[in-house]
Amino acid sequence: MPSFEDLPFLRGVSEKYDLRNPSVQVMRMDRKPKDSSPRFHAIADAWFARKFGVNFRSQSLHLTARILTAQTHGATPAHVMRVVPLSPYRYCWSPNAVDLLFAAKKMEHSSEGEIASHLESLNYQTDGLDAAFDSGNEVMLHCERYMAIPLHLLDGDFLSKSDESVILINTV
Repeated sequence: MPSFEDLPFLRGVSEKYDLRNPSVQVMRMDRKPKDSSPRFHAIADAWFARKFGVNFRSQSLHLTARILTAQTHGATPAHVMRVVPLSPYRYCWSPNAVDLLFAAKKMEHSSEGEIASHLESLNYQTDGLDAAFDSGNEVMLHCERYMAIPLHLLDGDFLSKSDESVILINTV
């Protein structure tokens, strides 16, 4: 069965991360939205909690299988980490949403019902990690602790598993 140990999921990170060594990180349970409105974030978070029992917007890491996508979210292109959970975890993803940020921008002023309906239409699920990896879509990972491994420390085999053909461009 595919797992985060087998599939290299990535995250763009801030400058506070040490790029010289892998590190054990504790999951933040109060993530604030960086690029979406606090209102959309709160509505979506409540929807995920009702549907899956986890506040996936505020209590997860947002990951991708795409190097270039991760690089767009990092402080610099070098600020990319491979993430491996070190504690029991849950994840959630949609086969129909590359990144929920696009909907967050588009639906910023929509009603709570419209946002919930849209989220439902995206078919979020908590299984199919291999399909999530192959899609390159955003994966939300919830766990207590995880290993963050700087991308440049990984061997060339890792790079061959990642598809660099998808680029996330935020124009809003």
